[in-house]
Amino acid sequence: MELSLVLTTLTIVTFISTVTSQSPIQNFVSCFSKFHEPSHSPITEVIYTPNNKTFSTILNKHLQNKRFKLDSTPKPLAIVTAKSAFDVQATVKCAKSNNIQIRIRSGGHDYEGYSYVSDVPFIILDMFLINGINIDKHNKVAWVESGATLGKLYYTIGKTSNFFGFPAGVCFSLGIGGHFSGGGYGNLMRKFGLSVDNIVDAKIVDVNGNILDRKAMGEDLFWAITGGGGASFGVILSWKIKLVYIPSNVTVFDVSKTLEEGAIDLIYKWQLIATKLPNELFIRLQPIVKIGKDGKKVVQVHFIGQFLGTTEKLLPLINEKFHELGLKTSDCHHMPWVNSTLFWYGKPIGTPLEALLDEPKDTSTIYFKSQSDYVKKPIPKEGIKAIFEKMIEGDTLFMQWNPYGGRMDEISASAKPFPHRKGNLFLIQYLNYWPEDTPGAIERHVNFSRSFLQFMTPYVSHSPREAFFNYRDADIGANLPSNVTKMGISKVYGTKYFKDNFNRLVNIKTKVDPHNFFRYEQSIPTLSAL
Repeated sequence: MELSLVLTTLTIVTFISTVTSQSPIQNFVSCFSKFHEPSHSPITEVIYTPNNKTFSTILNKHLQNKRFKLDSTPKPLAIVTAKSAFDVQATVKCAKSNNIQIRIRSGGHDYEGYSYVSDVPFIILDMFLINGINIDKHNKVAWVESGATLGKLYYTIGKTSNFFGFPAGVCFSLGIGGHFSGGGYGNLMRKFGLSVDNIVDAKIVDVNGNILDRKAMGEDLFWAITGGGGASFGVILSWKIKLVYIPSNVTVFDVSKTLEEGAIDLIYKWQLIATKLPNELFIRLQPIVKIGKDGKKVVQVHFIGQFLGTTEKLLPLINEKFHELGLKTSDCHHMPWVNSTLFWYGKPIGTPLEALLDEPKDTSTIYFKSQSDYVKKPIPKEGIKAIFEKMIEGDTLFMQWNPYGGRMDEISASAKPFPHRKGNLFLIQYLNYWPEDTPGAIERHVNFSRSFLQFMTPYVSHSPREAFFNYRDADIGANLPSNVTKMGISKVYGTKYFKDNFNRLVNIKTKVDPHNFFRYEQSIPTLSAL
């Protein structure tokens, strides 16, 4: 025992000595070592500093956007790859006592890199190793840890039963922690609402390093983290979710049309009926720029659908409500719900379920800029045509139009911090992806995304122009006059993301984190920080 203690102490001393003298991280490492249990894992396998040879590998492992992989991108003082709740508690306590900010990362999909980039000295608390899933089939619930991916959740549910599902997003590598806490929508939302509408408990590490469940944290804080983002209030360890009942098989389809094939008329009709279809039917509209047969750019529109039932029930329904689509039996695929998650991700029919567990490839080879809008009135046909002409100018931007209605209309705008409920026809996600590293490419593509968003102004919500919190956009509040206060900037993005719920979030934040320790560039502020 004495020899083990000596060796452990030497390891910690040696590790700390490799940190640059006078570095603000030195005291943090010393503090962390007092809490860390070395029998679980050596501290050198939990904390990575820039002096560590694998620092860049760990940093880039869950870095989804190459815009934030540049040499000029600010790097963290250290990365804590937490392996337990104790590591999370130690990180919070030691960062707080040494006045160092933390950025919390699970899947690394934050569109503006806020979970792993900052202009102030910071530490990344990486949650990807805290990823357990425990399903209670009898009670139809599951505990899911923050670092688990959607792919792992879907796989685990699918292996448990063909009659269970969960309403969440499409991308397999999305981390549960951030996806759920910001709302978490997907193609089951018209039937079951959002992820946060189906969460019944949670465990969070608060600003004092305590672990709280729903009862201990109270209903105000539980409300705040189920849609208001967890990283403003603490570190989410896990969620208790309510599984939803799914038929043993569902039907999916993907029908594409060009403008020459009548896409504009179809889109206009879709706007009129998509929110009024039975809750079991979800049809996403996805316009994308393609090269046509004549070599010219054209917009191809995909009508991607999911029906919680059989093809035999779907076809008469479509023929009655949306016969213009021309859906045929050959367009439809019948499969268990868990297999449909592979279809939505773009995997070929028949792909093994194990693909849900695949580690994401190096997605940081792609640059992107994404934004969002809400549409409350049908866009006229001439507007649709103008939008697609604008798309062709940029050629790398595409959109996803996600229909509302159904369960989304039935839940109050104040039930959760996520306020975008009844009154919306659909949510638009703008996605601009480009691979080239040529000089000026980032500026050119980002500027096109900005100009496209500006072009959309007449067709989308206003006063405020609403945006989806999980599709964070650094441009919101970025170009205000110099005399606008921090309070003014916070209210701009806070109102767009949360509307009337923003003030309640600020009050809860002030109560649970009065000194604003958990903060980042678009976090919920305290009253004193406004």
